[in-house]
Amino acid sequence: MYYIFSFSSRNSALKFADAVNLMGGKTKLVNAPVNHAGCGLAVRCNDYNLCQNVLNCGHYAALRDIYSFDGQTYKMLYSTTN
Repeated sequence: MYYIFSFSSRNSALKFADAVNLMGGKTKLVNAPVNHAGCGLAVRCNDYNLCQNVLNCGHYAALRDIYSFDGQTYKMLYSTTN
């Protein structure tokens, strides 16, 4: 299971990916499943708890959506665009 963290700012996505990697996680930059507005860049990681800890420690106002992805379907876990 992967988790997709979608951002409206390319800078925020890169900053988030770097922070997760520095904490020992493995990330990959991917296209956002849904592009509401902004850059359409997202960060994929399989460690949800680590990503939550990174989000709680930093300022990521450009975070838009969080999805789970099982290899076939996306399920929205969090959205700021509701």
